Amino acid sequence: MLFGNKDSIHKSEILARDDMSDERLEKLVLYEIIHENNNVIGLDDRIVTFIEEFLEIGEVTTSFINDNIQALNENLKYYRIDSNPKFLRNIKRSLKRISSTTSREVMKLHKNIDDTYKNQDNYVIKLQELDKYKSKRDDIINLIRESEQIISDAQGFFNTIIDAELNSIVLDLRYILVRNRDYLNEIQSQIIDYINRIQYQAAIYKKIQRLKELKDYEELKYKTDFIDVVTGTKALMFQRRSVLKSRISLDFLYSDRGHELSKKIATKLDLLRNTSRKPAGRMAEGFDESNLEESTSLNVAGLVEKFMTSDSDLFQFVLTYKFPEKVGELSLEKRISLYVGISIDYDSKLSISGKLGKMDYVNDKKQKLKLGYAIIKPNRKMQA
Repeated sequence: MLFGNKDSIHKSEILARDDMSDERLEKLVLYEIIHENNNVIGLDDRIVTFIEEFLEIGEVTTSFINDNIQALNENLKYYRIDSNPKFLRNIKRSLKRISSTTSREVMKLHKNIDDTYKNQDNYVIKLQELDKYKSKRDDIINLIRESEQIISDAQGFFNTIIDAELNSIVLDLRYILVRNRDYLNEIQSQIIDYINRIQYQAAIYKKIQRLKELKDYEELKYKTDFIDVVTGTKALMFQRRSVLKSRISLDFLYSDRGHELSKKIATKLDLLRNTSRKPAGRMAEGFDESNLEESTSLNVAGLVEKFMTSDSDLFQFVLTYKFPEKVGELSLEKRISLYVGISIDYDSKLSISGKLGKMDYVNDKKQKLKLGYAIIKPNRKMQA
C-alpha cells in the first residue's frame, strides 16, 4: 500500500488498519523502514529503490551499467597481474551484472516511454520527457558498444582461461547485448513516432483553440471560410446517415415465419392494438363442398347485383336476405360461407373499409358467442 501510494498516505489511514498500532508504527520509524513528515507516511528511499529494481520499473539509470563495466575492467587488470580465483569470480559476476542491468534498463526505458506518451497530459512536458529518454537510449547504446569492445579486446585473454562457465557467460552476454541493441533501435523509432504524433496533435489543438476563440467572439463565420470548407467536405463523418431499406417478399410474409416476424416488429413498434385476437385456424378440407349443391341452386350473381343497389353491409345483407322457397332457409353457418365466398369472388366490386362489426349468437351447443366480421360495402366507384 505504501509503495503504490508513495506520496498520499496519511498517518490516520495507516492507524485505521487492523494490523497496525502506534507502537508498531513507531518501531517501523525507528528501524528506518518508513519515515514520517507532517503526519504523511512514506517508505524509505532504499526500500522504494529495491522494489523498483526488482519490478524493473522506476527511472532509467545508466550508472549501474557503467559501474559494472568499470568493475569488469578493474578485475580483468587485476587477474592479468595475479591469477587469483577471487578476481576470476569477480569477472564472472561483472559480466552477469552487465547482462542483467542492461536488459533491465532497456525494459524500464520502454515502459517509461509508453507511460509518458499515454498518461502525461501536458504536451510540453511530454515532449521534454521523451527527449530525455531519447538521450538515455543513446547512453545505453554507447555502453553496449563499450561492453562489446571490452569483450572483443579480452577475447584472446578469455581463451587462455580454461573455464567452461566463463565461456558460457561471455557467449550469453554477446547475444544479450546484440538483442538489446536491436531492441533499442526499435525504441528509437518508437520515440520518433511518438514525438511526431505529439507535435501533430499539438498543432491541431492550437488550431482548435483558435477556432474556439473565433467562435466565442462570433467571428468564425465572417473572418474565415470554415462554413464553406465543412460544406464542401465529403468525409463520411460530415454526411447525413442514410438508412438502408430492404423490401421483404410478399410470399415470405404470407408464410408462418413471416407472420411471426411481423408480430415481433409490430410489438416493438407498438402497432398491436388487440393482442388478444389470434389468426384463424386452418380451414378443414372440403369445407365448401357441403354447400356446393345449394350454391348451384343460388343465383349468387343476382344476389350480388341486388347488394350493389343496397345501403347495407354485405354481412347484414346476406344474414337478413330472404331466399326463394326452392332454396329454403339457410343456417347461420351457410350464410357465413356465402358471405366469405362473395367477398373473395367479387372483391373488385366491393369496398372493404377495414372496420369490424360484431354480433352475438348462440351455437348448436347453446353457447353464447361473439362473431366478428369485416364491414364490406358496395364499391360505388366501380358502378360509376
